Amino acid sequence: MSPPLQIKYIIQHKTLLNRSVCSACLRSLQGQWYRRHASTLSQILNAEDPKPDERDLKPLSRPIGVPHPPHRGENSGVDTRSWSEKRKDSFDYDKHLVRRKELIKQAAKPYFRDWSRVNHRNGKTFLAPSRIFRGDKSLYFPNMVGSTLASPAESSDTTPVFQDRVSIVSVHSGRWAQLQTDSFVDAKQHPQLVTLLAEDEKRGGPLQKVEINFEESWMKALIVRTFMDGIRKQRREEDWGKYFLVRRGITDDLREAIGMSNARVGYVYLVDWMCRIRWAGSANAETGETEDLIAGAKRLVDAWRKEREEKTIVKEKGKLKATMEATT
Repeated sequence: MSPPLQIKYIIQHKTLLNRSVCSACLRSLQGQWYRRHASTLSQILNAEDPKPDERDLKPLSRPIGVPHPPHRGENSGVDTRSWSEKRKDSFDYDKHLVRRKELIKQAAKPYFRDWSRVNHRNGKTFLAPSRIFRGDKSLYFPNMVGSTLASPAESSDTTPVFQDRVSIVSVHSGRWAQLQTDSFVDAKQHPQLVTLLAEDEKRGGPLQKVEINFEESWMKALIVRTFMDGIRKQRREEDWGKYFLVRRGITDDLREAIGMSNARVGYVYLVDWMCRIRWAGSANAETGETEDLIAGAKRLVDAWRKEREEKTIVKEKGKLKATMEATT
């Protein structure tokens, strides 16, 4: 497409000019206008037709998560403020500005943005790292509140389930996203992961699988609740407390913090015993990603055992020292 036709296309379809321009004026302004807006034109045209090399994804190079450790009751989606606190906040101008920014951000988000992004590589937003993140550099997996298969009528927190365990966490919303997470952790597709979980369980290890089904729509959540009996039959009874149905509390900022930039895509996380995210994967598992997940899980299990042994030695030394002081 020649530059004059590009300009005419952008004027007609991108609404850069909101008034009609006669053909004579357009021809006289094409050269000058194109030189002035050459960089803007290239960005718009590239956005319309991205090159294949610009679509290539890169491995996750930095830790993701929230900066503070999670606690029970956080991100429940329930307003626990008293009436007087709500009244006070209603007259707080600074909080109104913060709320205004949130509303503007939500209004500016295209409704079908997440669906349009799944056209490329099934919505994969990043490649999984080949190695786990360092513990001292890692960030935390936020607390989420929802019902479990063990207690569907009560609200449960995810943080107590993660503490002192090494968890492979699947987060999905809908059947399609669940199939994506299954490409990482499904027993039929990856029997080596099942073997690792079984061997670690026999040794009294910390490794476990946790599943979080996030459904913002009350209608979809009701459908999931209706079929909970069938979901229970697919899992062992001891795993019922590790399946969460979460309806609220996961804000857009929280999603961005843990790398969930597309709500229609499934995500898998490797969370250590301190609730830190040490590894993450998105969408369908690609070559080598499940192997990296298993290798990372083994490393974390070994690190957990080593830390536990060191704590036991320190505790025994403390008891011996106390006994010796008592006898002297």
